[in-house]
Amino acid sequence: MGQDNEVPREVLVAAAAGAVAIAGRVTVASAAVAMSGIRFGLRLPVVGSLGRRGVDRLAVGGEQVLDALPDVIDRMRGLVAVVVSAIVAELDLTTLVRDNVDLNEVAAGLDIEAILDRVDLDAVIRDRVDLDAAVANVDLDAVAGGIDIDAIAARIDVDAILDRVDLIGLANEIIEGVDLPDIIREASTSVTSDVMTDVRSTSERADDVVAGIVGRMLRRAPEEPADE
Repeated sequence: MGQDNEVPREVLVAAAAGAVAIAGRVTVASAAVAMSGIRFGLRLPVVGSLGRRGVDRLAVGGEQVLDALPDVIDRMRGLVAVVVSAIVAELDLTTLVRDNVDLNEVAAGLDIEAILDRVDLDAVIRDRVDLDAAVANVDLDAVAGGIDIDAIAARIDVDAILDRVDLIGLANEIIEGVDLPDIIREASTSVTSDVMTDVRSTSERADDVVAGIVGRMLRRAPEEPADE
C-alpha cells in the first residue's frame, strides 16, 4: 500500500478510543435487554419453571464472570492507559493549555507564600545569580547620593554605643602601647633646659639692672653695649 492509503495515526487513536466506548455501551445495553427478557420470561406460567433453571445456569456463569471481572477491569485499565498515552502523545499540550485554560485563575488559586516557604532562596541566589555582574550594573554614586547621612546619624543612639564600649579596657590597651618612661624623661629634660635658660636670662637682666642703679648712684657714665 502507498503512503496515500495510510491511515493517520491520530485517526487510529480516535478509532481505538471510539471502539472502547462503543464496546462498553453495547455491553451495558445487552445486559439491560437480557435482564428485561429474563424478568418477562419468569412471569409466564409455562416458561417459569424452565426459566428458573436457565436462570440458575446463568447465575453460575455470572458468578464465573464476576470472579474474572477484576482481571478484566485491570486489563481494561491498561488498555485505557495505552489509549490515553497515545492520544496525549499526539496532542500539542502547550497550545491546548494556552487556548483552553485560564492561567490567571489558576495562578490566583496558588498559595505563593507556601511555595516560597518551600524554596531555598539562599541556594537559588548562591547557585544561579551572578552577584558580581549584578553589582557591576549598580550605580553606587547614585545610590550613595540618595542616602540621607544626617537622617541616619540622627537615628544612631551614640549613648547606647558608648555603653557597649569598654573605655577602661581601651585606655589600658593604649597606655600599654605607650612608652611613658621615655616620654617623661624627654619631657623632664626639655623642661629643665628651658628653666635653666630662663634663669640665666633673668640673672643677666638682674645684673644689668643692679649695675645701672650703682652707676647712677656713683655718677658713672653708662657702658656701651658690647658689639656682638
